[in-house]
Amino acid sequence: MWLPSLKGLRAVEAALRLGSFAAAAKELSVTQTAISRLVKDVERQFGRPLFQRQANQSVPTPMALAMQQGLTDGFRRLESTVAEARRGIDDPTVTLAVGPTFAMRWLIPRLTEFHAEFPQVDLRLATTIGREVTPGPDTIASIRLAEPQSVGFVSDALFPGRLILVCRPDLARKLAAPADLARQTLLDVRHAPDDWPRWLAAAGLPDRGRFHTLSFDFSAFAIQAALDGVGVALVREPYVADDLRVGRLATPFDLSLEDKALCWRLIYRPEARSHASFRTFRRWLLARAKAQG
Repeated sequence: MWLPSLKGLRAVEAALRLGSFAAAAKELSVTQTAISRLVKDVERQFGRPLFQRQANQSVPTPMALAMQQGLTDGFRRLESTVAEARRGIDDPTVTLAVGPTFAMRWLIPRLTEFHAEFPQVDLRLATTIGREVTPGPDTIASIRLAEPQSVGFVSDALFPGRLILVCRPDLARKLAAPADLARQTLLDVRHAPDDWPRWLAAAGLPDRGRFHTLSFDFSAFAIQAALDGVGVALVREPYVADDLRVGRLATPFDLSLEDKALCWRLIYRPEARSHASFRTFRRWLLARAKAQG
């Protein structure tokens, strides 16, 4: 669709909104003669006048008045779009919503590396507890154990949400078969009450009442208890990846639980892609997740 020049329409909009060519010239930092020339160019393109020139003023025609609100709204939206894009380029802050255990056990140990490589990015963590997985109004993205997201959000899969058994290596050597867990303490997490019953059923040990359990509010506490030799924990694999790699923890059995639709995801709104610092963090995060395999 044909449109007059943007500069000409801007001059027309300013003259209509401010009531004179002189006021429009002052706002746009040009001469009154330049405003008059730009308006005439638009009138020539339309083939009809937008202002009736009189001795000391220019009076808008009905056509100009009909255009005024649409022009003003359109330029405001354009200015807002440009300002938002500009903030995305200039704003170094990336505020990320993340659960406390994931932050403590996976993300925070890697932040020294991230800040050394990208000192210009101001990464901030908002640790949140609850069922909400999408980023809120004060965060640009979230990292959550979640299924694919609904309309309005984008998600990048990071790594599986596999549940595995872990304990200290000296304790693992005492466990020849899952039935040996009856002589150990099962470290339980209250907000995931179905995890141990599912694992025990998969191991052929459906009667949980035979086992001694110790419950914690968060997985981080259960992991610390496992590190201290208190018992055996059933936790998400990324939480203990570093401990398994250096031998602080071991997996006594190969049996694990995995829901293929459920994995750790970076979740964000499509417009976050225009934020330069977020793009930097996203590339780094995806590379680290891929390296973990």
